[in-house]
Amino acid sequence: MKEHLRRIINTLAFRILIPVFAIVFLLGFSVYIFVLRSVSGFADEHIKENIADMSGDIYRICDKSLNDLLMESASGDKKLVRLKKGFTIDEIESYMTANDLKGGIIENGKERLRIGDFTQEFLQKIEDTEGHTASTFKYAGEKYYAAYSHFEPWGWHIILLKDAGDYSGLLRRVNSSYAVTAVILLTSAFLFLYLLNIYIRKPVSAIIAPIRKGEKPEYKGIYEFEFLSGSIGRLIDSLQHETKMLNNLYLIAVSKKGEDFFDEVVMDIGRMFGLNSLIARVSPDGEAAEVVSLYLNGELKKDLKMPLEGTPCEGVVTKKHMVVIERDAYKQFPNADILSSIKADSYIGIAVFNRKNDVVGLVNAFGKQKEFSESDIKVLQAIGQMVAAEFERLNEEKEKEALREQLFHGQKLEAIGTLAGGVAHDFNNMLQGILGYAAYLKMKVPADDPMYEPLSVIEHSAERAADLTKKLLGFARKGKYIIEPLNLNDIAENVTAITARTFDRKIKTEMTLAPDLWTIEGDKSQIEHVILNLCLNSRDAMPEGGILSIETFNTEITKETKPRRYMKEGKYAAIKVLDTGTGMDEETQKRIFEPFFTTKEVGKGTGMGLPMAYGVVKNHNGFIEVDSAPGKGSAFTIYLPAIEKKAEVINKVISTA
Repeated sequence: MKEHLRRIINTLAFRILIPVFAIVFLLGFSVYIFVLRSVSGFADEHIKENIADMSGDIYRICDKSLNDLLMESASGDKKLVRLKKGFTIDEIESYMTANDLKGGIIENGKERLRIGDFTQEFLQKIEDTEGHTASTFKYAGEKYYAAYSHFEPWGWHIILLKDAGDYSGLLRRVNSSYAVTAVILLTSAFLFLYLLNIYIRKPVSAIIAPIRKGEKPEYKGIYEFEFLSGSIGRLIDSLQHETKMLNNLYLIAVSKKGEDFFDEVVMDIGRMFGLNSLIARVSPDGEAAEVVSLYLNGELKKDLKMPLEGTPCEGVVTKKHMVVIERDAYKQFPNADILSSIKADSYIGIAVFNRKNDVVGLVNAFGKQKEFSESDIKVLQAIGQMVAAEFERLNEEKEKEALREQLFHGQKLEAIGTLAGGVAHDFNNMLQGILGYAAYLKMKVPADDPMYEPLSVIEHSAERAADLTKKLLGFARKGKYIIEPLNLNDIAENVTAITARTFDRKIKTEMTLAPDLWTIEGDKSQIEHVILNLCLNSRDAMPEGGILSIETFNTEITKETKPRRYMKEGKYAAIKVLDTGTGMDEETQKRIFEPFFTTKEVGKGTGMGLPMAYGVVKNHNGFIEVDSAPGKGSAFTIYLPAIEKKAEVINKVISTA
């Protein structure tokens, strides 16, 4: 019941009828209050004015008679005065009879004239009113209009009465006018409702009825409603088309991933719009678009790189908004090779954003001349959001994979370090015996003895083995460290002084040091050894010469800025060693910190330099980053935690064995 009532209340007819009836009621009430009562009041005032005027007329009759006496100088003749009063009373009586007036004249308490059956008390009541003004009185159930005047020269009290019934015709005409006005008002209201029904409710119902059935309205008639019907029809077509396209995209999104997803999306764009399309990532430097999938002339293409400069894509990336061109796109951007190759007239480009609102990719459609509707734009924006989500998913998977590799690599190095540390410790004990006995035997044997040279070889080999075990212990993060506040600028200058004297002159050494570098805490000799080892590797990677650079800088790693998940947040002093050497591929970079892994020729490397550096940096609660590519050199960056202390020696020796 409540639902049915709610539906009735919400109908257009109800919403029109109720306000109209309310307006009619208010208008009728207003007519009654402001029109009828005003007109009735006006009639009443008019009657009173008429009575007052007649009272004035009678007073003037009396005044004229008095003036006649004065003109004749007969005011002192009592006989003539009585005669003149008689004539005046007759004239007043005739006037009252002619105007249907009642009342009388009282002189010195005596009645000189009475017309109508009224008591002396009633007439006396009228005498108490203000002169020459009209009032209303009731007598014997009848309403009368009364006027009183006093003609003082003769002492006459003149009372005039007019029966209100004599004015009933005027009041009937007023009431008739009100009734006619009410009828006209009601007729106008019903006519208005009829016209609303014909020209508004029926056209609206004709439009709504097919919409409720899920069909397009096809109303013909009144221009405005015909336009509304056509607009709604086009909107329904657009929504159905848009829904169909989004359903196709949803099926692609749930059934395809990675490259297959991008390929299906560009082909679906081609089918929906009859255009060529591409999805691309923006290169890290923001200068080029790296094509993920391109649907061009019915074929899929990949692994293309296009410069952004001079193309409509440049505006999408730099201004972060959509670019729409509906004609002559290839003429407007002659440097856009793809547009020029097919003489593309139309172009639309949507930016793909990451969570930080940076443009990371593009979705483009281009080809024959086409006007892009609002629905087309919404669909392409939805595609852009789906592409952004897939980019994000792929990036997260890549990060997870990198994290798994880093974790596995760290666990592997930890296991190797534990094993190497145990073996090195035992092996070092054995070497001490060999070195001791070799030195003892050399003391017992003369220098020219044939056994002296073999003993020297044994001693030298044992010393080299002892140095190797020292590196193994460093990789395993065991051994002794002298901890003190350090400035990496001092270490860089010391290392550079060594390389300047010992490296080939074909290798140019450059140094860029931060003047306000933060202080770190660590073992000076160990860190110098790490930096020197990195410089030696750079030297070996540049046999034909090149540039060796050492840089220092401050950096603060926060939750928002840390490039790797394993990095701890905080302030770091960093030192970077760069070279222009041969570089490394990804597979080599994955293994460079493994003990005994080396890419150098046999006899030129032990494979312990970088593992030892890794162990020392880890033991200082830091981390080391590598950036390299074949033919583009290598860059090793070491991050060490900054402290508040200044670089002054702390005489403390700790052992982590």
